[in-house]
Amino acid sequence: MKPELLDVIELLVDIPNFSLRKGEQGTIIEDYEDDIFEVEFANKKGEATAICSIHQDKFIVVWSSKTEQWLNTVLA
Repeated sequence: MKPELLDVIELLVDIPNFSLRKGEQGTIIEDYEDDIFEVEFANKKGEATAICSIHQDKFIVVWSSKTEQWLNTVLA
């Protein structure tokens, strides 16, 4: 399933340049070529803490904006 705008993703890896850790969740805000997505991460107040471009192989979609449902994903 190709990620879509406003999907919620969960990181599969740390991204040290942005102080992001595996398991953090963010929202897709832009879809670029070559499976690169701009993702916004926010704190509990809704304030953006990081915006970065991430390749699709570094995250999974955990909430679909199309179906408005959380996905049953299990990490190995």
